[in-house]
Amino acid sequence: MVGDDEYFGLYELDSLDEWINTGYDEEGNTAVCDICSGEMRWSRNNNSWICRDCGRELSRSEWFNHIGANPPSSVCITNCLENYPFCKKICDRFLFDPDDPIMT
Repeated sequence: MVGDDEYFGLYELDSLDEWINTGYDEEGNTAVCDICSGEMRWSRNNNSWICRDCGRELSRSEWFNHIGANPPSSVCITNCLENYPFCKKICDRFLFDPDDPIMT
């Protein structure tokens, strides 16, 4: 017997994961792939951003260029292993303007 979820093709959505691991630009908008316009996602396992649709993967330095980022320090590019710019919300190295779009 097939369960209801299997029958209807439903799956659970982890909204916290979606919020934390979505790729964002500096304005707080969802970032899209420059090849296929698919949604970019942060991969903690790879420390990179990956397109959900075509699989394009961007390294940290490529990501900063992709979103036109202006990080507060080169430390953000070389030493941090978090989802930039979402990480501004939890960063303990730098203080960010509370009016920064990603902070709201």
